Amino acid sequence: MLISLNRTVSSASSSRKPAAVVFAAALLTAIVFALSASAEAGTPALATTPALGTERTPAQVDYLPPVPLIDQNGKSILLNSVKGKPALVGFIHTSCKGVCEMMTAKMREVAQSLGRQFNTSVTMVTISTDPDDDSPAQLRKYAKAQNVDAEGYLFLTGTQEHIDRLLKLYNVPEEGPDEATVHVLDFFLVAPDGSSMRKYNGMAVSADALASDIRSADPRH
Repeated sequence: MLISLNRTVSSASSSRKPAAVVFAAALLTAIVFALSASAEAGTPALATTPALGTERTPAQVDYLPPVPLIDQNGKSILLNSVKGKPALVGFIHTSCKGVCEMMTAKMREVAQSLGRQFNTSVTMVTISTDPDDDSPAQLRKYAKAQNVDAEGYLFLTGTQEHIDRLLKLYNVPEEGPDEATVHVLDFFLVAPDGSSMRKYNGMAVSADALASDIRSADPRH
C-alpha cells in the first residue's frame, strides 16, 4: 500500500509540472503582448526616470528684482524699473563720514568720465543700509551735499525687510563690527537685464576703468 501511494503522488506531481510550465509561458506571452501594444499606442507601459542632463536648472539670479523702494524725492519705485541700461549699485548710510562719501565721490567721477550725458549710459543706484534713519528727505540732503543731486542718480530707501533682501542678494553683511552699520566698500555693475553682476573694490578701482566697463556692458554701444 505504501509503495502504491508514493507512486500515486509521484505520478500526480509529474502530471502537474507541464501545466505550470504552460501557465508561465502564457503569462509571459501576455506581458510581452501588453508591452508591444502600449508602445504602438505611443504611451510608455512603465514609468521611467529622466535621462541625465534633462533636469531643470536653477532659476537665474535677478540682481534688479521688483523690490519696492522709495527714492530721494519720496517717489515709490520698483528696483527693476532701472532695467534697460547698466546700473552701478552702491550702498551707503548718510550718517557715515569718510568712507561712504568717498564711494559717492567715486560715482561722481565715473559720471564725469562718461560725459555730460552719462545718464543715457548708466543709472547710479545708491541704496541706504540704514533705512530707519535715512528718510527720502535725508537722502536728498545727502545727495545735494555730495553734488550728485541730478538726473541719473537714484538714492533709495525702504522697509528694513526689503533692504535686507537686497543686502542678501548682493552678499553684503547686514551689520559691521560691534553691531554698527556696515561700511560697504564695493561697487556692483549690473547688466541691463539684471542677469549678471560684476563686483569692484570701490577704493581700488579707477573711475575710468569703471566707465570703460559700463560702456562695454551696454549692448547699444
